[in-house]
Amino acid sequence: MEINPWGNELIKDYEELFTEFGLQHVPEELRKRLSESRYFRRGIVFAHRDFDAFVKSADKKEKVAVMSGIKPSSRFHLGSKMTAEEIIFLQKKFKAKAFYCVADNEAYADNGMAYEETAPLAVDNVADLLALGLDEKNAVIYKQSECLNVLNLAQLFARRTTLNTLEALYGHQNLGLYLAVLTQAGDIVQPQLGEFGGKKHVVVPVGIDQDPHLRFTRDVAAKCGYVLPSSTYHRFFRALNGETKMSKREPMGILTLNDSPELVRKKLVRAFTGGRATVEEQKRLGGEWRKCVVYELMLFHFEDDDAELAKVKRDCETGKIMCGECKARRVEKINAWLKAHRERRKKAMPKAEKLLSR
Repeated sequence: MEINPWGNELIKDYEELFTEFGLQHVPEELRKRLSESRYFRRGIVFAHRDFDAFVKSADKKEKVAVMSGIKPSSRFHLGSKMTAEEIIFLQKKFKAKAFYCVADNEAYADNGMAYEETAPLAVDNVADLLALGLDEKNAVIYKQSECLNVLNLAQLFARRTTLNTLEALYGHQNLGLYLAVLTQAGDIVQPQLGEFGGKKHVVVPVGIDQDPHLRFTRDVAAKCGYVLPSSTYHRFFRALNGETKMSKREPMGILTLNDSPELVRKKLVRAFTGGRATVEEQKRLGGEWRKCVVYELMLFHFEDDDAELAKVKRDCETGKIMCGECKARRVEKINAWLKAHRERRKKAMPKAEKLLSR
């Protein structure tokens, strides 16, 4: 079984990952403790590596950190939103210092985008992050290309890494992507440097496709005497076509936080559902909500009320509602959320520009 951080394939069997890569299940006790987050409550965060060690450290009132970032190659989409909301939740829940990397070096390595191209997107991305609720007073927000700490750590890790190791994890790639891997390891370890209080537990919330980066970083962290970083893993959110994971490489397969009401409507009209072939058949047999991307939109992102989500599912499987009507209701709810978010982001733009210019 292979996991590709730069691909768009869906995972067919999540349980297989536990035996193949040594992931740990999130225990029910911890899930209940973190139930304010719909990602933990609903099992969307389904696995971890040493997250329990991070929690124990925080409970002892030791300094802890949460680390994440974004490649500034496009506007925030729902995958970006998911990771941002996880880092914000962990920052607040455990009083963790948040480290957020704008990975403009990776945008160049993976997408060929010059710093001049990514700079305005970086500001826009950070404004989204602030609008979602990040406390910038307990955060370090930086551009990868301007952070000497990270580049120095990448150099240190390069001395402890062979080409065979990288090829075993990632397959044959260009050297730019391998350098991005080393740099990302620097991002993850940076919170343990002396200027940030020294060695500590750091948790990195990611999609399961990013696990090779965490395995690599844990290996070099151990070799260099740092605390092994922890990680949590969320399930993939499917593209609107239902066939691949949501990726910014497919503009009509994603929802971005900047989409206009008309574009949201256009995209959801085309979204894959679990509807039956005819109205009569759907009334008789009910819809197949497990196949429906529109239901996933509510599950992952736009319906916090579990009782209301259960009603959406029930109305579908009993044939009480047709897919067209259901989509129209979800379009209304999503557009209301996006409108409020855009207003918050507009207010956050000056602060985002200031944070990235210092």
